[in-house]
Amino acid sequence: MRNSLATLYSTPYKKQSNINVGAVNTLDQYLQAATRDNTRRSYQAAVEHFETQFGGVLPTTSTEICRYLAKYAVTLSFNTLKQRLSGLSAWHRQQGFADPTKSPMVRKVLKGIRELHPAREKQAKPLQLDTLAQISHSLDASEALAIRVNDQPLLLRTCRDRALVLVGFWRGFRGDELCRMEVEHISLATNEGMQIYLRRSKADRSNRGEIYRLPALARLCPVRALERYLEISGLSQGPVFRGISRWGHVSQTALAAKSIIPLLRQIFSQAGLIDADHYSAHSLRRGFATWAGQSGWSLKALMEYVGWKDLNSAMRYIDSPDPFLQSVEVVELQSISALMATHELELHYSLQRYHKNSRDPVKVRQKIDRFCLKPLQAECIDETNHRYRLTLATQDEAQLDERIDDLLATLYHMAQDHQCMIEITLTEPATGRYWD
Repeated sequence: MRNSLATLYSTPYKKQSNINVGAVNTLDQYLQAATRDNTRRSYQAAVEHFETQFGGVLPTTSTEICRYLAKYAVTLSFNTLKQRLSGLSAWHRQQGFADPTKSPMVRKVLKGIRELHPAREKQAKPLQLDTLAQISHSLDASEALAIRVNDQPLLLRTCRDRALVLVGFWRGFRGDELCRMEVEHISLATNEGMQIYLRRSKADRSNRGEIYRLPALARLCPVRALERYLEISGLSQGPVFRGISRWGHVSQTALAAKSIIPLLRQIFSQAGLIDADHYSAHSLRRGFATWAGQSGWSLKALMEYVGWKDLNSAMRYIDSPDPFLQSVEVVELQSISALMATHELELHYSLQRYHKNSRDPVKVRQKIDRFCLKPLQAECIDETNHRYRLTLATQDEAQLDERIDDLLATLYHMAQDHQCMIEITLTEPATGRYWD
């Protein structure tokens, strides 16, 4: 392929004969490392598709980009088309050419495609807590069977699978993050919790490394599950989650990220889930986010725990609770809240655009109502002026201030993400206190 991204970083330097070859190779390594493997493969696929399938020539023009989009508008999903454009955009920018994908004509064609070919975004089914318990029970039974019949390979796989599912769920890890876990970078404290150090992850753009903490739980405990797996496998260093052969041989390398989905579906199917094919690695992450949202976590706390930087990304994962389903846990929480101090508050906010390209304030208000105020069961008392009444039950004044700080921070973050200015006033009429 004439203009592939595979040679993007090395070509400009190899043309200069006065540069040492060894220095060039070292420079190429650093340039290659600056782009993630998945991103590089995605961009490479975009360039190859444009040149070989479409028959385009790079560099290209915005008119050719529009023809390309129109040709594949029906056969490729909208998200795939945007990925292709990202790859073509990267090629032009890295080679020093003007980016044809940013022209108004291209944006208009994309808008038309989305209008004429609407498609519901596919999302992995979130793993609910009762389903997680069903899977864990199935794995417990499999472990008991393996011990009874002295089947070491089955015991190894069962302990690995249980640790994989429970750690992935309670920490909200992506599939590739599970694959990057290393034994020597895990600190375990029985009945207390553990710390997991990942040298890099998708959210860690600067590759500085991140420490993730996970507490021990009374049931469905990820700490005990991981301890059990490490005890059975005897692993003391290297990747945590590895392939295990039918003879019980543990691989020296980590599971590939692409193998996590079929592995999880196999585990779920063996646990009796008839819709196992609807789950993926993101089901663990979405399941935890859904559970946390229904358990009263603020959006800010959830984003910090899971590692989301973008508010829109976080909201895509959160499923609103079914108002017709009330669990025993909810009833217990309501009983506890009756013993706490209640605060009747009134909230008023107004939105303004930073500039003409800012998000429509009407749509921002819809998101604020859905993701910030609805979980607090806020009642709209003045729709025109955006006034709400809400009740918070807290143990003391410090907890009240903390919950209000979380709410205000979430509102400001929401507005800022959509390039809007927001003014907020929160009052407690009974006491005359106010926050802004």
